[in-house]
Amino acid sequence: MASSLYTGVSGLVAHQRMLDVVGNNLANLNTIGYKSGRVVFADLLSTTIQYPRDGSDNNIGGTNPIQIGSGVRVAQTAKSFAQGNLEQTGNTFDFAIQGEGFFVVNDGNINLFTRAGAFAVDSHGTLVDPATGYRVQRFGTLGEPTPTAHGFQVPGDSAIRIPFGESIPGEPSHKLELKGNLNGRGLPGQVAILTSDAPFQVGGASAASHHLLNELDSNLAPYASGDAIELLGTDADGTAVRTTIAVDHTTTLGDLFDAIQSAFQDTTVSLLPDGTLEFRADRPGDSPISLQLSDSAGNTGSSDFATHNMVIAQRGADGSTVGSAIEVFDVRGGAHAIHLEFSKAGTNTWNLNATLQPDSGVVLDGSVTGIQFHDDGTFHQIEGLGLGEAQLTFQFDGFSEPQTISIYLEDLSQFAADSAISIRQDGFSSGSLISANVNAEGVLMGVATNGREIPLAQLALASFTNPQGLIATTDNYYRESMNTGPASYGGALSGGRGAIRAGQLEQSNVDLAYEFTRLIVAQKGFSANARTISTSDRMLEELVNLIR
Repeated sequence: MASSLYTGVSGLVAHQRMLDVVGNNLANLNTIGYKSGRVVFADLLSTTIQYPRDGSDNNIGGTNPIQIGSGVRVAQTAKSFAQGNLEQTGNTFDFAIQGEGFFVVNDGNINLFTRAGAFAVDSHGTLVDPATGYRVQRFGTLGEPTPTAHGFQVPGDSAIRIPFGESIPGEPSHKLELKGNLNGRGLPGQVAILTSDAPFQVGGASAASHHLLNELDSNLAPYASGDAIELLGTDADGTAVRTTIAVDHTTTLGDLFDAIQSAFQDTTVSLLPDGTLEFRADRPGDSPISLQLSDSAGNTGSSDFATHNMVIAQRGADGSTVGSAIEVFDVRGGAHAIHLEFSKAGTNTWNLNATLQPDSGVVLDGSVTGIQFHDDGTFHQIEGLGLGEAQLTFQFDGFSEPQTISIYLEDLSQFAADSAISIRQDGFSSGSLISANVNAEGVLMGVATNGREIPLAQLALASFTNPQGLIATTDNYYRESMNTGPASYGGALSGGRGAIRAGQLEQSNVDLAYEFTRLIVAQKGFSANARTISTSDRMLEELVNLIR
């Protein structure tokens, strides 16, 4: 009879434990990242009064055992790692895990694990749990410095550094990517051309560059040493040109034209096969070019240059142009504004010219000629390169080395539609870190004053073969045990781990209605076991009274 007392006591103890667990769940109803627990009961060893028999005797059948239980015990307290609701907070360093996994923090000795992601940056620029100061851990080498990239993380240290206000070096521009359309209805420009009114001839036949001036039909008196020809004209850019060309009896027509060419920078002088002198502007557009030759006073020799007066063969005209501007950056992160202008050079062909503000430096190579398109308006090639890539070279002020920037044109088209060009470049000015955000993979991105986003680090998440084996400590932390299996570290959205939700916190997964129900169950179970004890007590009292 005494065994029923002990059985009742075991029931009281077990249901008290159940009440303790339910009470703890209710106490942590609003604890972020809390996972509710539950009690699992198991019966105690039973006393066997009669063992079973198999009924081997043909006259008697088998019998079942007779066993009396000795009570109940708490077999385990299991955690429910079901997903809790996510609450929006808007705080930059509030993180929640949607799915499996645990955040990893370090207490200075070992790693601990938690679902509570209410983190902050301390005075040293380190991401920590502000309740304990434990440092949040990162995964991998993302954010560590490399020979080609700046980084804030320290190799070999898994803490996450987010040093607000620290300088971020600029990145020089290496490439320009152009997209858009050049209006296929555009007209090509025309260059201004002057030609001599009459060709230069020798014996009535076309003169060539090797012929002497004294051999020309228009030569009136042979030139001698000390003679000169006066040159007066205007270059294509409007620059006035006035110079004297020394000539003698050995001077050829080619020598004269070479001297004329050296006096003009934006105009080309050439002798046509029929002996005509051609004076051509280098660029399309209205141009004031002019050229006049005359003998210097006091010459021994002379020529009838009036028969070779320059007349307009073709007027210059501006063609269709499309312009756009963009800032590029030097190796120090300094900004330089460049202007790109496309000009139509012919059917399905455009040229590009880049210019730079004079106070920024000079353009060493800013022209891309022969940008060709197919008849259907799609890009074909850059003539002579066979590709859609070319290079522009600039000498920025204050630098000893020029900077070459690749320009990509294969995404341009020439459809019969309005022109529109967009330009993307890969450089950045220098700046400082002002904010941070995180994506679903747990990658922390730093935002700088120059608008640049740089990867700072990736949050480490841990997963376990048996998360039920984790040992709850305090402050929402767990530590691994021999029964969890070793922690598997990785980034979010990998290895079965969940996604990171920024600006949110995971709430407790305690179900209030369910806990109230278990509270009632625990109370009734406790009361029932108390009744077992009180009933056993009265029966013992009756037994004692019988003896008296």
